Amino acid sequence: MSDRLIEAAGAAASAGEGPCVVLGSGPAAERLRSRVETAGADAQAPPGVVVETTGTVEGLQEALAMVRDLGTVVLAGPAPAEGAVIDLYADLHLRGLTVIGVPDDDVDRA
Repeated sequence: MSDRLIEAAGAAASAGEGPCVVLGSGPAAERLRSRVETAGADAQAPPGVVVETTGTVEGLQEALAMVRDLGTVVLAGPAPAEGAVIDLYADLHLRGLTVIGVPDDDVDRA
């Protein structure tokens, strides 16, 4: 993950309200954890921002389930290879979520 992508994902996460959780275990997730404020994260309360770095359907579904209503999900991983089953009305619209996709500089968009 490029430095520009880390900066963009970190900025998107910092713009959200409340504590932030970064999903994933790779180098990009670790770099993002050091960039965003996670202080005040309470195990009892859902996070206001979730940054998903795995790029898997399961990671996306976990991020949507974990974030509090009116929260923000930042998609900082590659797009899932297989289709994700998401109920856009119940999972996003009804809960008032904001979803921010961070473009990957390494992907050829031609």
